[in-house]
Amino acid sequence: MRIFYYPAARRAELEHRSDILGVVGYGPQTAWRGHAPHVAVPLRPVGPPMDEVITGGTVVSAVRDGVHYAHDGEWLFATVEVEAASGGIERAAVDAYGRILRRAEDEGYRYLIRAWQYFPDIHAPDEGLERYRQFNRGRHQALEGYLARGGVRPAATCIGTPTGALTLHVLAHRRPGIAIENPRQVCAYRYPEIYGPRPPDFVRAMKVADAGRTWLWISGTAAIVGHESRAPGDLKAQARETLANLDALVASAGLGDGPQVLAMKVYVRGHEGPLPSWPQPWAGAPTLILGGDICRPELALEIEAVMADGDMGAGHE
Repeated sequence: MRIFYYPAARRAELEHRSDILGVVGYGPQTAWRGHAPHVAVPLRPVGPPMDEVITGGTVVSAVRDGVHYAHDGEWLFATVEVEAASGGIERAAVDAYGRILRRAEDEGYRYLIRAWQYFPDIHAPDEGLERYRQFNRGRHQALEGYLARGGVRPAATCIGTPTGALTLHVLAHRRPGIAIENPRQVCAYRYPEIYGPRPPDFVRAMKVADAGRTWLWISGTAAIVGHESRAPGDLKAQARETLANLDALVASAGLGDGPQVLAMKVYVRGHEGPLPSWPQPWAGAPTLILGGDICRPELALEIEAVMADGDMGAGHE
């Protein structure tokens, strides 16, 4: 497997490749004519439109039950879009996760590793409850049976978009990953009820051994210590806390000396100026900066990353 960012203006160069598991486009979209699944995320990148490309071995792709997916014998990438109008985000979450889990398990990829979910109006009221909290109710309902069957909560990111439907895409594997939690934070799925009737069902990171390497898929990470947000309104202070959380996760994962950051995505709410500089190992990593709404209104910054041990090559082509 590889993951890299590629200019959307050169998307046609990817369309005939047989090793692409999935393409996620950010910014204004041109047509995608390849066989691999393509996800259009309506978040504005800082700079030109970009594609996030995940490749594997020789890939088989298909569309069933509205789910476009591809797999290579080890990894499966799947995506689905479900309308999520007012009053429907809980049901949309149940539908989206249910369909993707059926496809992944039917193909033999029983273990979710990483999930990304994007939908509009994340903080708006929805049947008397914030839409993000309604989404968590639906996600919990959808994952309940999967967890009872021996599944493991995936690492995850949930970001609010200006427009669009609920977009869910996942990576699944034939073997289970290892959930990594952050000693500085309460497990998200054990948050107290002040954050909603159902907590967010994700782990802080997932560690996966594959093809002689160890991967670490880090969830969207923000300035939360314990279960409380830190430094509301102070982007620089939030960035410091977020990086401290990322460092704690990497230490907990035990990747050894010199793990490589293959790709980072930085989500920023309403900030137009330069971002703080990152220390190592985050400095110099291939990074995509996107404008979007973080899952808590007082938070302005969230960072996710993909890491691996050993020399994997840069996160670009």
